[in-house]
Amino acid sequence: MHNFVPSSRKRRTIRLMGVASVTVLALLLGACGGDSGDDASTSPSTPASSDSATATPSETPSATPTVEPTTLGDLSTIEVSQDMSVEPTITAPYPFVVDQTMTKVIVEGSGRTVPDTSATVQVQYVGINARTGATFDSSWSSGSPVAFQLTQLISGFGSGVVNHTVGSRLAIAITSDDGYGDSGYSTIGIEAGDTLLFIVDILDTELSGPSGETVTPPDGLPLVSEENGVPKITIPEGLAEPTAVQVQPLIQGSGRELGSSDALTSHAVCTTWDGNEYYNDYGEAAVSDASSGSVHQALFNALVGQKTGSRVLVTMPGSVAYPNGNRTPSLAANTSVACVVDILFTSTYS
Repeated sequence: MHNFVPSSRKRRTIRLMGVASVTVLALLLGACGGDSGDDASTSPSTPASSDSATATPSETPSATPTVEPTTLGDLSTIEVSQDMSVEPTITAPYPFVVDQTMTKVIVEGSGRTVPDTSATVQVQYVGINARTGATFDSSWSSGSPVAFQLTQLISGFGSGVVNHTVGSRLAIAITSDDGYGDSGYSTIGIEAGDTLLFIVDILDTELSGPSGETVTPPDGLPLVSEENGVPKITIPEGLAEPTAVQVQPLIQGSGRELGSSDALTSHAVCTTWDGNEYYNDYGEAAVSDASSGSVHQALFNALVGQKTGSRVLVTMPGSVAYPNGNRTPSLAANTSVACVVDILFTSTYS
């Protein structure tokens, strides 16, 4: 996990920010190629007929007939219950395939919109193999919603929820190409070419920027301006370096408070006390981080208790920020810094 990190290292794959089953981890964070190995779970067993117990040795079982899947041009034949307080019930014309990934709105939400396919979302969902009608995963079975960054999922999941609103229940039919393609995912019974059906309840999503009341900071702090939504930090000439960590909201959000063991999605910019901007992730996808994997633990700790939607100025003495310096970019030991962080999303981490 890679947040507020003055380093050229690539971001590590984010772990799920919520209580999730092992299947979720394998399915949604796995490569689209999936698992192509032969596995008994690839072909679900066929239930025995009701008279199989009385069959004589001379009787030869007939082959199970193959049902050709229906190609759906839309999702009008898929019916889903609307009560979002309970796991949905689904009626669909299995087996089916779709030629393009498509979304049907079951319940229209009135919250903010999932901004793009790199956003972090919190959802409840059910995943169904449209060839068999079998559920291969459900967040409902784990007892809690899950939160994750859409860039870590199969592409059809992200494209299916983007531009839809918090409070919505969606039916998303995902083509094989947008799911697990020619390799399938035999561990959970998904074969090459299988269409996937997800029923997704969008419970929350990240903000596109800070949102709240502007706060006038006291004198004696770095100055923060803004250009095209990106904060710029200026260290006034002669301003004394900090002797302790100081946290100053510049925009006071009203959302969920960041907990000490939570996950955080944010944008940040950081400057050394001599005015060198050494980190800036604006213009990229927001970065997700968690206390347990935070590279800059002191900065994460400073943000604990701040609310989602806030823009926060954090100043740290060198003895806290970089007591041993930093290799890439090169920062000397005991370099004092100022960082501005936009808190866009927080959730329980496990």
